Amino acid sequence: MPKRIVKLEAGYNCRDLGGYVSHDGRTVKWGRLYRSGSLSHLTKADQAELARRKIVVDCDLRSRHEQDNFPDKLWPGAKLVDAHFYSESGDEEEEAEAAWEKYSGKLPKLSYLAMAYQQNLVAPRTGLVMRKIFKEMLTLEDDEALIYHCSMGKDRTGMVSVIVLMALGLEDREILRDYLLSREYSWDWDEADGNDRLGQQIAKMNQTQVSQTAFYGITETIRQTWGGFDRYFASLGFGQGDLDRLRDKFLE
Repeated sequence: MPKRIVKLEAGYNCRDLGGYVSHDGRTVKWGRLYRSGSLSHLTKADQAELARRKIVVDCDLRSRHEQDNFPDKLWPGAKLVDAHFYSESGDEEEEAEAAWEKYSGKLPKLSYLAMAYQQNLVAPRTGLVMRKIFKEMLTLEDDEALIYHCSMGKDRTGMVSVIVLMALGLEDREILRDYLLSREYSWDWDEADGNDRLGQQIAKMNQTQVSQTAFYGITETIRQTWGGFDRYFASLGFGQGDLDRLRDKFLE
């Protein structure tokens, strides 16, 4: 069986999402989807390893500040996709605040990290990011792979992983196995800027341990706000045919 942990000399929390079992008995294909922490300090050997795995799409979930100050070290054949996760411009922030005001009363009061997930899930910016990631997944060739990452590989990356694995039809207990693996890493790798509001939020999340409560902040927000994953996926502009194609592409 392939190894889940991708060992990099100067990478962090890099993992293959293969091997998890979907509700229909199929498993996620190995070597197609990867999640990671920072890719800003990769050595030449690291770059060669990611190129060997045919990872051709790199979705960077970090803020523009993080991207500008710690740019990814791309490897041959890789395309960089700006998928910054948080609402940063004035219009984006106003839209996020309006969405939270609309939906927050319907959602359970949970932990700090779970509430951060809830706020981000209902923000329009997150929908744009997830649409972008799913479109990239759907356009991959059968021998190609995609990676997405933030700085620590646990919060923004964890949230995207939960949504991606929900799309592939995994049960909560199976998705939770992947989500909680980030507990095994120490959090001494932090690229957030503590001098502005967004940077302070990212830094606080980076130092907050993942938990089952935080996990349910993602899954239950999707179910309570949209009425289930299929409706959430439709809200991103996709149809049932796209969902079927996504599962056929990444499950075996």
